[in-house]
Amino acid sequence: MKWDEYKEICDHPSVLTRWLLEQTLRVCDLKCAKLITSTLESLPITKPVGHKGGSATDMFSASLQREDVAQITLQVQKAVRIKKMTTGLVERDYSHIEKTWLEYLHWCDEVANTEAQKLNEDSPK
Repeated sequence: MKWDEYKEICDHPSVLTRWLLEQTLRVCDLKCAKLITSTLESLPITKPVGHKGGSATDMFSASLQREDVAQITLQVQKAVRIKKMTTGLVERDYSHIEKTWLEYLHWCDEVANTEAQKLNEDSPK
């Protein structure tokens, strides 16, 4: 895979980093945690030749239902409200994680709206 292709894939709202998924696991209920774990157990996106990052830099294509993304987003928003901090080399609040899940949720809504619009256009009049 070439770098341009990799970057384009990784910029999609449903493509999430290992770190983000692992941090999200810390604030989710069992149902959402199972969905996130399933994503983490899938194959990461193939990195381009010359990529120097190890598994910590893995990117995953999530294929979650809109309702599940909404539920995860709500749980991350709760972490923001209670000022929960991430773990690892640098502790940060969950606001940047919230932003990523909101972007994924908005994308899900756009897809649903496009599909509904297409159904309306295709239905007999």
